[in-house]
Amino acid sequence: MKKKVWLLIGIGLLLVIGIGGIMVLDNQKDREVTSDQIIVAERMSVVALKNTFADIKSIKFIYTDFNAMTGSYGMEIEMSNREGNSVAFDYSFSEGSKEISNYKVVDENGVQREGMTTGMVSVIYSNEDEEEI
Repeated sequence: MKKKVWLLIGIGLLLVIGIGGIMVLDNQKDREVTSDQIIVAERMSVVALKNTFADIKSIKFIYTDFNAMTGSYGMEIEMSNREGNSVAFDYSFSEGSKEISNYKVVDENGVQREGMTTGMVSVIYSNEDEEEI
């Protein structure tokens, strides 16, 4: 009799653990982003960068990561200004935002000058697609 009780308890625990594992995996799939979603986020962040820095000529995305816990993207770029100077730095961006959350200041050549860029900016995305924004 005791063996049957322990067997039922063991089977019950295995079922609970199995169902819990399936739910965790399903939740992770919901939070994964596609490469198309990454490009959309990169494009939106370029608009935010244009509203943050003056005289941007070009932006090249080195990498982009999505943080499922915060729902934000971590991006590293190389940005050049109209004078031909460039700087590489990283920043955070949340989808749907019109501003970058924070950025690393690496203003060695005066490229990260606060202001607004009104002209077109040449962009190379992380998937190597190019566009003018």
